[in-house]
Amino acid sequence: MRTHCKVKICGLTRRRDVELAVELGAEYVGFVLAPASPRHVPPELLPELTRGLPEHVRRVGVFVNEPAETIRRIAAGNLDVVQLHGTETPEFAARLGMPVWKAVHVETERELEMLERYDVERFLFDAASGGSGGVCDWRLAALAAKRWRIMLAGGLRSGNIRDAVETVKPYGVDLSSSLEEAPGIKSEDKMREFFKEIRK
Repeated sequence: MRTHCKVKICGLTRRRDVELAVELGAEYVGFVLAPASPRHVPPELLPELTRGLPEHVRRVGVFVNEPAETIRRIAAGNLDVVQLHGTETPEFAARLGMPVWKAVHVETERELEMLERYDVERFLFDAASGGSGGVCDWRLAALAAKRWRIMLAGGLRSGNIRDAVETVKPYGVDLSSSLEEAPGIKSEDKMREFFKEIRK
């Protein structure tokens, strides 16, 4: 495929998986700070998971409707990007004072217009239920990719990544559950297979 598409591996809970993602070429590593998630990482583990990573690898923390002060406290020294997965408003995102990605689930072209209200670094296009392995609407994601630098998520794997990137032309892709043996536990074989496919 020979793509310069950026890769984010999310839902990481083990240092060995973080190191493998970096070794294979991920530009972003993601950690879920939402307590209800089966991939939840307690904030006190972030320093161990994120220490000493190469400067070009950005650390992304996933939050769902947390207070701004909580996000800032957890992010300080541990995260480079905050990814908002709840009902956070454009005003809330703007107040955080650090790079923000907003996860969205868009079902109609009209809903794309609502994204204009957000001043964020990236939009992450996900399926209706994040982390479920479901696929988002690639047609709408492709329309959005013409206007913004988007990260495409939702049901991506080695078997469909070629079609996804060629169809949507996203800035980057975000994978989590499709690379797992169990929630939060990555499969080395699946990760190697995926990177081999996307870096062809």
